[in-house]
Amino acid sequence: MLEGMPTPSRRSLASRSAALGATALLALGLGAVTGVSAGAATPRAKSPSVTIKNLAFSPKTLTVKAGSKVTVKNKDGTTHTFTANKGAFDTGDIDGGSSATVTVKKPGTYAYHCNIHNFMKGTIKAT
Repeated sequence: MLEGMPTPSRRSLASRSAALGATALLALGLGAVTGVSAGAATPRAKSPSVTIKNLAFSPKTLTVKAGSKVTVKNKDGTTHTFTANKGAFDTGDIDGGSSATVTVKKPGTYAYHCNIHNFMKGTIKAT
């Protein structure tokens, strides 16, 4: 052991308490920096998205701001589309494992479906 270095048995209660206190303050500080707190609201996604999985859109209803880009992720093994009922947007075919993006330009409620699987439906609400 190096001379002059305290051994675990020589450490004072005060130095151990100081180290514990510093660790607690660091943890609290990191929580403040990262915005983590008890009872915090559900974090928002970086960008709005819809996932296709098990022949369904999720979420069924998505609320976005007008002008937002919405990413559609196809996690199925088959091709789908993401098509507005009244023509406001259409991705065309999205192969399994791929994604596409549409822009919801104006405020309104947009019903959409998959052209290949007519039973797949959802809604986007743009504010």
